[in-house]
Amino acid sequence: MSDTKDAPANRDLAMELARTRTLLAMDRTLLAWVRTSLSLIAFGFTLAKFVHDLILTGRVHGVDAHYPRHLGVMLMLLGIGGLIGGAFEHFTSVKELKKDFKVSMWTTSLTIATVVAIIAILLMINLLSDMNAS
Repeated sequence: MSDTKDAPANRDLAMELARTRTLLAMDRTLLAWVRTSLSLIAFGFTLAKFVHDLILTGRVHGVDAHYPRHLGVMLMLLGIGGLIGGAFEHFTSVKELKKDFKVSMWTTSLTIATVVAIIAILLMINLLSDMNAS
């Protein structure tokens, strides 16, 4: 008899655990996008700024000064695109999950991805304005 009374409670617990696992999996996926995008942005910035400065100071020869800048900016754009795409995918997945469960639209990982994307965009704007000045 106790099995029939406990069945709804067990079903609710199973659903709650499934929801929690799904949210955590979505957070892990978004944070993997953040990690990958940060690597692309950092490498692109390093290439655009550091290597360009080495070429201008004469420490590196035989490389066109515009090539590292263009490649670095493209890597940064790819990283920013990955962040925005990953954040959008996460947002739409949470929105879909919200139809069946009570969940917050703004998770910590989505907030981190948004802040990193804003910082990366500002960093690239600064980098491009510095490049146009030199």
